[in-house]
Amino acid sequence: MTDITPEGVESEDVPLEPRQQLFVDEFIIDFNATRAAKAAGYSENSAASIGSENLTKPNIDKAVDKAVADRRKRLRIDADTVLWTWWQIANADYNELSSVRRVACGFCYGDNITFNDDDDDDARDIDPSRIPNPDCQVCRGEGSPHVHIADTSKLSPSAKLLYQGAKETKFGIEVMTADRMKALDNVARHLGMFKDTVNHVSEDGSMSPPQPLTPENAKVIDNELEDEY
Repeated sequence: MTDITPEGVESEDVPLEPRQQLFVDEFIIDFNATRAAKAAGYSENSAASIGSENLTKPNIDKAVDKAVADRRKRLRIDADTVLWTWWQIANADYNELSSVRRVACGFCYGDNITFNDDDDDDARDIDPSRIPNPDCQVCRGEGSPHVHIADTSKLSPSAKLLYQGAKETKFGIEVMTADRMKALDNVARHLGMFKDTVNHVSEDGSMSPPQPLTPENAKVIDNELEDEY
C-alpha cells in the first residue's frame, strides 16, 4: 500500500512522526489544536495553522480517533454511561439541594402576645426547627417561608450530579446547579427524538423560500400587478 494518495495527500496508514504523535497526545487532553501544536514543539507563531492542518491529515485524524477510543475503553466510558448520567441529572430533585419550607413564625409559640401597629411576622425571629402552630393568631397556621440549604455531603447520587457548588453572595448562599432541561434535551437528541430540519417550501407550495421585500423587488411586484390588471 502506498503512503501517498493520488491527490498527493498523506494516507491514514503513514506512521506518525514523533512530534505528530505528541500532538495527538496533547490534542486529546482538551481538543485545542493550537495549544497541542505548541506543546508538541511547533512554532508558536504558526501553531494555530499547523494545528488545523494536522487535523486534516488522515493519519493524524485516525490516530486521534484511536486515542479517544482507547481512552474510553480504559475508563469504561461509552454512550450508555453518558446517557444514563444525563438521565439522572434530568430526573434529579432540586429540593434536595435547596427548598422553601413553611416553619413556625415569630409568634407561633410566643407567650402573652399583645398586638399593636408595629407587630408583624418579621418583628420576631422565626423558628426553623418547629412546624407552624395551627392555633397561631398571627399566621393562622400558615407559618413563615424559610429557605433551607441541604448538607451537600449527604446528597443522593443524582443530586450530587445536579450540585455544581455554592458561593457566598451579598444576598446569602447561592447554590449552583446543572441544567436539568439541558440534560433532558441531550437525552432526547441522543435518542433521535428531535429532527432539526429546514423547511424550504414556501407558502405557495414552491421549493424556494419567500424573498424579503426590498425596494427593488417591490417595483417588480408592482409592475407584475399592473400587467395583470
